[in-house]
Amino acid sequence: MKKDIENEKDIELLVNTFYSNLQKESKELDALFNEVAKVDWETHLPKMYSFWKGLLFGESGFKGNPMRTHFELNEKQALKKENFDNWLALFYKTVDALFEGKTAEAAKSRAHAIAGVMQFKIIENK
Repeated sequence: MKKDIENEKDIELLVNTFYSNLQKESKELDALFNEVAKVDWETHLPKMYSFWKGLLFGESGFKGNPMRTHFELNEKQALKKENFDNWLALFYKTVDALFEGKTAEAAKSRAHAIAGVMQFKIIENK
């Protein structure tokens, strides 16, 4: 039996593994992050730790506007439904490979909601 997501170290493992998997397993998403968005990983990863700690543990500290960031990315290269589907599938796969339990399921549920809202606002609600 795997453990649940319980603390900051677990969040860091999840986020680091997810983005590593994304870069290895999805040429399209890797290109979006590295070539189009030109993500500075040293800055991005700590933001994502904070983001997920807020969502899963109610800890404040995240500063940023993910919706605006994705709107700006969409202006550089049009995002597609497949981008969100691939992101979500990789996120689920990563969570399931590392964790199980109530918080792991909450992470997947929140990721599903985030992908759905972003997809609706960016792609379907033009």
